[in-house]
Amino acid sequence: MVGESNYTECVVKRRGGTAGEILLKSLLVFAVLVSALIALLLTGVLQFLGFALLIGAFFFALSMWPKFRKEFEYIFVDGQIDIDVMYSGSTRKHLRRFDMDKIEIVAPVDSHSLDGYKHLNLKAADYTSQVAGRDVYAIFLKAEKGQEKILFEPDDNFLTYMKKKSPRKVEYTPVKKADKD
Repeated sequence: MVGESNYTECVVKRRGGTAGEILLKSLLVFAVLVSALIALLLTGVLQFLGFALLIGAFFFALSMWPKFRKEFEYIFVDGQIDIDVMYSGSTRKHLRRFDMDKIEIVAPVDSHSLDGYKHLNLKAADYTSQVAGRDVYAIFLKAEKGQEKILFEPDDNFLTYMKKKSPRKVEYTPVKKADKD
């Protein structure tokens, strides 16, 4: 049950990656392999430059690789939602902050409650795990640049806090323990 404080958080690990991330990983590996081939084929002073290129490409790829392991953290505090991304569990970057007052609706992406927003054709900011079968929710909110659409995967506790703060904006029915079994 919801406690006395108005704070909760939820962490979602992104699995795999998008096609762009897979392409970027492949390009990084390809760049290191091509640098190694160049370093081996060159002779004399140029070989030294080839090895410098190889070392540079290797360390660049090494520094970029952790950015592919992402976790999104959603934090709810007194009606304010923060979304952060953590790379490899060590580096945190703040992505978004918005108030429940700015939100128009929160509902599952397949809900009929969102039918009135389909005509907007907004590009969604995707902060989900991208795992099929997960409960993905959409947030439509009024922002300074117009309307925005955010996709996220909150847990039951997070949705309960949101529903408590703005019951008319959040489409969520708490699941009882007996219903889950």
